[in-house]
Amino acid sequence: MKIRKVLILSLLVILLGGSTTAAKKAGSFAIVVDQEVMERCKASIDQYAASVEADGLKTMVIVDRWGVPDSIREVLHGLYLTQNLEGAVFVGDIPVPMIRNGQHLTTAFKMDQARAWNRSSVPSDRFYDDFDLRFEYLKRDSLNTLYHYYNLSPEGAQSVQSEIYSARIKPPKRDGKTRFELIDDFLNKAVREKQSARTISNVTFFAGHGYNSGCLVARQDERMALTGQFMTLANGKGMLNYIDHSQDDYVKSRLMAEVGREELDLAILHHHGGPETQLLNGIPNTSTASIWLEMARKFFRGKIRSAEDSIASKQYYIDNYNIPESWVANVFNPEVVLQDSLLDASLDIHIEDLKGYEPGARFVMLDACFNGSFHLDDYLSGHYIFNPGHTVVVKANSVNSLQDIWPHQLLGLLDLGVSVGNWAKELFTLESHLIGDPTYRYGCQRGDLSDLNYTIAHRRNDVKRWKKLLKDDNPEVKALAMKVLYAHGVLSLEELYHIQVADPVSTVRLMAFHLIHKKPNEMAVPSILAGLYDSYELIRRFAAIEAGRNQSPLLLEVVMKGRVAPATTKRVEFQLRETSEVYPRQEALRAFDAALEGIEGVWYEEKAKERARLEATLERRERDFENLFDPEVKSREKRLTITGLRNSNNVAYLDHLFRFMSESNDTGLKLYLAEAFGWFTHSWKRDEIVAFCRARAAVESDEAVRNELSRTVRRLTD
Repeated sequence: MKIRKVLILSLLVILLGGSTTAAKKAGSFAIVVDQEVMERCKASIDQYAASVEADGLKTMVIVDRWGVPDSIREVLHGLYLTQNLEGAVFVGDIPVPMIRNGQHLTTAFKMDQARAWNRSSVPSDRFYDDFDLRFEYLKRDSLNTLYHYYNLSPEGAQSVQSEIYSARIKPPKRDGKTRFELIDDFLNKAVREKQSARTISNVTFFAGHGYNSGCLVARQDERMALTGQFMTLANGKGMLNYIDHSQDDYVKSRLMAEVGREELDLAILHHHGGPETQLLNGIPNTSTASIWLEMARKFFRGKIRSAEDSIASKQYYIDNYNIPESWVANVFNPEVVLQDSLLDASLDIHIEDLKGYEPGARFVMLDACFNGSFHLDDYLSGHYIFNPGHTVVVKANSVNSLQDIWPHQLLGLLDLGVSVGNWAKELFTLESHLIGDPTYRYGCQRGDLSDLNYTIAHRRNDVKRWKKLLKDDNPEVKALAMKVLYAHGVLSLEELYHIQVADPVSTVRLMAFHLIHKKPNEMAVPSILAGLYDSYELIRRFAAIEAGRNQSPLLLEVVMKGRVAPATTKRVEFQLRETSEVYPRQEALRAFDAALEGIEGVWYEEKAKERARLEATLERRERDFENLFDPEVKSREKRLTITGLRNSNNVAYLDHLFRFMSESNDTGLKLYLAEAFGWFTHSWKRDEIVAFCRARAAVESDEAVRNELSRTVRRLTD
C-alpha cells in the first residue's frame, strides 16, 4: 500500500519550495487535509496556517490524494527527518489506522480480537506520530472505507514514544451545517483564540460517580498537586475550583455552567464515559424515604425492561426480593418509560446536551473512556470544539482508559508557553488523542523560559541544557528534565530513588517513582516499599499497583499490612486487595495472619473475618491453574484463566504455565498464553519468562505461537 519513496521526496520538494536550510533552524507543522476540505475550506485553512506560522512554526498543507495511512506516514516521517517537523493535524476525513495486537500500548483495552474488527481494534494516530512503531497492513474495512486495519509488528518498538504530536479536526454529526461549514467555523475560532495569548489563572477539575472509588483523599491530594503545578495558583493569585458529583443529585447543570464560564482557562474532567456520554452521577443520594422507594422501583423496572424474558424476570424479582407486584406492574407504560428515560438522561451529559452549548475553557481534558472516539460519525469530544464557544482543543480517548493513571502529568508546562501538542506528546498512549488545534499555547508566565516549547520539541539531545533545567525552581520543569535526562542515561536509578524519598514536591517525587518503574531493576522493590508510605495518595496508589505487577516475596508483608490498616485510602486498599490475592496460597495466608497478630479492636476483628474469603479466593485460583491440565474442563474456562493473566500477572503458578505451554496440543490456548506472558513486563520473574519464551520459540512447531512468543520476548526486553 505504500507509494514509492522517490514520489515522496519529490512531493517534499514541491511542498517546501526545494529549500530545507531555513526549516532546519525552526520547527515545522503539517496540516493534512482531504481533497474536498481543501477545495471547500481553502480560505480558512490558509488563515489557520498563517496563524501557526505567526507563532514560529513553518507550516505546510498536505492534501491527502492517496487515501491510505502508509502514504501519509511516509510524508510525515520524511518531513520529520528533513524539515524539523514538530506536529501535524488531520483535517476532515483522513484515514483511520485501526491497530490490532497492540493492546499492551493502551492503558486498559483488553478485548478479545475474535470479535468484530471494528470493535476489537484500537483507532489510533500513533500510527502517524510514533515512527519507531512498525505495522503490518491487513485490509481496508468494506463498510467504513476510512478504516485501515494493521497489526502492530513485533519488529518495531513495543512502547509509545511519539516523535511528533498529532490531532484531529473532524466534525461530528450536527444538524443544520455541513462538515465544511463546521471546519471553517472551527479554524476561524482557532485563529481568534491564538491572538488572545491568555495566561492560565482559572482551572476547574471535576470527579464523577465511581471514579477512583470516590476516594476523597485522592481528590484532596490532586488539588494540592495542581496548585503546585501552576504558577498563578501556587502564589495564591489564581483560582482552582473543584466540583464533585455528590454536590447535586443531578450535577450536570452545575458542571456545564462552570465549564461554560468565559473566564475559565482549563477544565480537567474525571469521570466514566462512552462515545456519546459523559457519565456524571449515580443513583441520587437522598435522606427522603419516598425518593429511595421510587429509586428502588425504577431500578427493578430497568432490570425487567433489559431482560430477554421480561415476564420471567418480573417474577424472579418478586420471588427473590419480596417486592410487591404493584412496584413493577407499569414497567412498559409509555408515560413511565418516558419518565424513567428523562431521569436517566438528567444524570449525565449527552451529545444532545452539547448542541448549542458554548464551553469557555480553552482546553478541556476528558479523562474518561471512549469520549474521543473520533473514528465514529458522531462522538462527544467533537462537540466541545465545533461550536461558537472558546474551546479549541480537547484531550480524550478513542477506547476505554484506565482510572489509575497520572492524567495531569507535567500539565503545568502549559503555564510556561508549551503547546498542548508538545505537552500531550509526553504521555501519549495508543488510545489518547487530541481533538482540535494541537499548536494552541497559553501565554508563558516566565520570560526566561520562553524557549521551553522549542526545547521540548527540538533540543531533546541538548544534555547541557537539560542539566541546567534540572536545577530550575519550577517543579514541572525539574520533573521534565528528570524524564529527559533519565532517557539519556544521565540520571541513575539511585539518584532517582533519592529524589523519590527526599524531594519536598509531590509531583517531582512521583516523576522519580514513575521513571524508576519504566523497566524492572534492582531499585524497583525499595521504590515500591517507600512509595507505599509516601504522603501523596497517587504515589501510594501507584506503589500498590507496582507491587501487584512485581509480586516479589519481599513485598507481601507490607501489602498485607496495608490491606488491613484502618487509614489505608479507598483506591489504595482496592489495589492492595487485588495484589494480596495473587500470591501463593500458604504464603498469603501466613502474611495475612501476621498482619493481624497481637492487634485488638473491633476493626481488626472485622478484618479477621475476611480470612475465609481470602482463602476461598486463593484456593479457587489455585484450582484454576490445576484445571489447565484437566481434559474434562472446557476450553473456554481455561481460556479465561489464561487471559486473566493480562491483568493479574500471576507468577505464583508459573511452573504450571510453563508446563502447559510445553505439553498442550491446543494451539489456540497456547497462542493466548504466549500473548499473556507479554504483559509480565514488571514482574520479578520477567527474566525467567523471557528465557522460557526464547527456548520455547526455538522448538515450537506452530508458526503463530512461535511468532507470538517472539513478540512477547520483544515486549519484555524493549
